[in-house]
Amino acid sequence: MARNLTAQIDAISEQLGEIRGSLMKHASASSDNASSYLAPIARRLVSDFRHEGYDLTDAVRRNPTAATGALVGALALGTVIGILFSSSSSSRR
Repeated sequence: MARNLTAQIDAISEQLGEIRGSLMKHASASSDNASSYLAPIARRLVSDFRHEGYDLTDAVRRNPTAATGALVGALALGTVIGILFSSSSSSRR
């Protein structure tokens, strides 16, 4: 009886090893497919961000006053939102 259980455990262990190997092959193939799909998209996004960055830099060079105003406005808006969130979280306590 003990030999039978040992043989069954060995068979199950072998089957689990085969399943593990199959899953690893499948995961590897899936990651290869995902990377081949995502790599061109990522390259295009980087190119687009670079292009937009150059456009933004050019706009700042042409209108430094407007850029400074936009930056100050964004900082002020962020500060107001931060104050609102901190006051709402402190009122809940």
